[in-house]
Amino acid sequence: MLGAMAKAASKPSAVIDTRVIYCGDNLEQLRKLPNACVDLIYIDPPFNSNRNYEVFWGETKAKRAFADRHASTQAYIEFMRPRCVELHRVLKKTGSFYYHCDWHASHYVKVMLDQIFGENFFRNEIIWKRASTVKGNFGQGSKLWSPNTDSILFYSKTDDYVLNPQFKEYSDDYLTKFYKHTESDGRRYRLISMIGPGGGAKGQSFLRMHGS
Repeated sequence: MLGAMAKAASKPSAVIDTRVIYCGDNLEQLRKLPNACVDLIYIDPPFNSNRNYEVFWGETKAKRAFADRHASTQAYIEFMRPRCVELHRVLKKTGSFYYHCDWHASHYVKVMLDQIFGENFFRNEIIWKRASTVKGNFGQGSKLWSPNTDSILFYSKTDDYVLNPQFKEYSDDYLTKFYKHTESDGRRYRLISMIGPGGGAKGQSFLRMHGS
């Protein structure tokens, strides 16, 4: 009896074996999973960038490649739609879903996800700023603002979803360097300018941000 209990405890989930890595077309693998069996989903699918990608994988430096090319934006959305339908199906009622994309199709992706999850279950869009290393940086002679952000669209399946914010303690050196002011109750804070770089100091407003 004890051995059976120990064996059951070694399996993290009673629904699926989370120790297994499923390889192959994700649509085929998703269809094998039961309903409402996944707590958290994050996907980083093709972006509809109309590019070919190559990477050298692992110690053997094996070449892996894929083409992120579709006949049209609509073709890309129809490629992703059945996969997102399956992801919605396997997500638990308390689960959360994150779709990583960029400017190529993010606005079309959101419309698709609104249709699948429901507009009221769109929680927010997370903007991830990358290094400004792409062509088109705004400057002399440029006609584009730099496309140096990605979007992560956050949805839940119901209103009863779980969100566990992650916090990390500031180091003493960081607090001493940046949070130089102290409230009467002992909390440390810093002053952040509410105007953009290059603005004059006259009439400047500050935002107080607490570090403890």
